[in-house]
Amino acid sequence: MSCEYGGIRLGMDLHRTKEAWKKFIYNDSIDNYIRQVITDSWRRCKKYSVDYSGGLGKRLSKELINDKLKENEELRAIARPIMKNLYNIVKGSGTSIILTDKEGYLLDVIGDKEIMERANELNFLVGALWTEEAVGTNAIGTALVIDSPVQTIGAEHYCEKHHSWSCSAAIIHDENNNIIGCLDMSGNYKSAHPHTLGMVLTGACSIEKQWELSVYNKLMNTSFESMSEGIIITDEKLKILKTNRAAENILKLTECEIMHMDIETIFKDAKFIKNTLKMGKHYYAIDYNLYIKNKQIRCILNTVPIKSQEKITGVVITFKDEEYAHKVANKLFASKSSYDFADIKTNNRDMKLMIEYGKKAAYSDCNILIEGPSGTGKELFAQSIHNYSRRWNKPFVAVNCASLPSQLIESELFGYEKGAFTGALKEGHPGKFELADGGTIFLDEIGELPLDMQAKLLRVLDNKTVMRIGGKYEKQLNVRIVAATNRNLKEEIKKKNFRQDLYYRLNVMNIKTTPLKERKEDIELLTAHFIRKLNKKNTLNKRYSENYMERLKIYNWPGNVRELQNVVQRSYYLCEEDLITEKYLSEDILMNGISINCDKKIYNSECEILTLDEMEKMNIQRALNKFEGNILAVSKILGISRATLYRKIRKYNLEV
Repeated sequence: MSCEYGGIRLGMDLHRTKEAWKKFIYNDSIDNYIRQVITDSWRRCKKYSVDYSGGLGKRLSKELINDKLKENEELRAIARPIMKNLYNIVKGSGTSIILTDKEGYLLDVIGDKEIMERANELNFLVGALWTEEAVGTNAIGTALVIDSPVQTIGAEHYCEKHHSWSCSAAIIHDENNNIIGCLDMSGNYKSAHPHTLGMVLTGACSIEKQWELSVYNKLMNTSFESMSEGIIITDEKLKILKTNRAAENILKLTECEIMHMDIETIFKDAKFIKNTLKMGKHYYAIDYNLYIKNKQIRCILNTVPIKSQEKITGVVITFKDEEYAHKVANKLFASKSSYDFADIKTNNRDMKLMIEYGKKAAYSDCNILIEGPSGTGKELFAQSIHNYSRRWNKPFVAVNCASLPSQLIESELFGYEKGAFTGALKEGHPGKFELADGGTIFLDEIGELPLDMQAKLLRVLDNKTVMRIGGKYEKQLNVRIVAATNRNLKEEIKKKNFRQDLYYRLNVMNIKTTPLKERKEDIELLTAHFIRKLNKKNTLNKRYSENYMERLKIYNWPGNVRELQNVVQRSYYLCEEDLITEKYLSEDILMNGISINCDKKIYNSECEILTLDEMEKMNIQRALNKFEGNILAVSKILGISRATLYRKIRKYNLEV
């Protein structure tokens, strides 16, 4: 009596199997006694024209074998100890353990001397190919085809030379369930046992688990080493177990040196690390000074407990040096210096001289004071100076002194330590000067700075150091200061609103920006520039009319270039046609032009005196513009009826 078990026939009749094999080979006849998996394989072998009297494995050349072994080095390393464990169980029973790659090439063979000698006769050796197409039905080749465990016994093998063998094979998969190899156990067919396949399947599963663990470990190690933060892992006794390259770089120590150090040598008086171990407490963003080889390294630390089954078994300490932390902070919070001198559009002689002067000033490390009315491009100059200097790849931090509340100015500029005052962040906070270290700090509206803060700023300029509020030490800085103001600081000094000594500290290099009303030649240049940018942004092709430009040139521009840009932008988006005309200008600009024209016509002796009709026409148009065509409002302000107003609009052909 026989039964099926996992694709294996128990109590099989070896003689009947042999007779069935003969019927198939010579008569192409299938005996239903033979398992489906075997008959399917036999049919494939006939299709491949496999020689049933052959069955010798085809070996690769020595060079190609070496390539195969190298290609599957990791699989061999993982499988070898598992194969040895399997062999130790069956040692002395005339059995061999075989590992193949995904294509069926033998990668490793372990076995008793007697069975290995028999295997050599069949080329059952490293580098030989054991697929169905190469050597007919066999456990390795068939398992690779059907991606399932298989046992082949005696005449179930397609080639007659294999009929004295019993083979059990199971497929090995990677973490994505792709075939990466096959594990096989082969021996004498008379000693075949179904448990053999179970052993091989267990071995293959073990290899898969180890492979998955290896992939996971590689992923974790890669992540561990790619971290920009230094990492130190300890056990429950605070013995250092692992560290990464970032830690080596920050501490300026080798891995070997760190691993042999006492944790308290690196983190002196670090009670929070012991608290993490004892109480499982987390600590984040702690400002801390490390002392390595008599050198101070200021860091920001985190500590997290390692827990296993509710027991704390160690601590993970992550840290980054302060310079790195400031770089990250600058990327997130600092200003961007995106402009350079090429972005300052001008045909004005004075402005061109200032640009050349600014380039020379940029190459020095002197402090610079930029003076000029609001909207004349003082920050544009500051950014251009930074980007033209040797500090171009360092931070550019802009501070508007007028916008800082008086009670927060010091903490914003110089920072504070943890617990410095009520409401302070528990981890402390770096000031703008610290964030700008190595680069440029732009102090806009410097004239608005209170006198007490002017004195503290003067100390920073004199000593090149800064101390946080609540701090115990001064930090050396390397910062270029560019200040700007729209006030007349000399007048402010006379009024006792600005310190004279601070003025001279800042005013080493002086740049004065020119108001737009004194550089009328730039109005058309700037307008064209703004419209080009808007066209590019909106993929349009708008342009301005001559009358539009005349109106812009007549206006006095109290808001300077910033006002001009806003006016052009407003006109651009109000205008639905391609041609931007003066009707899209605001009332202030239009009336400014009318008043100037009126003044010229009335008071210029070379012009004709306006008639009453001309004056009435201009006055009505001005009122219509002011009240945006509201007939009722215009009639009331002019003191005439609506009917009269309509009549005069028709008479003078006015725009409503």
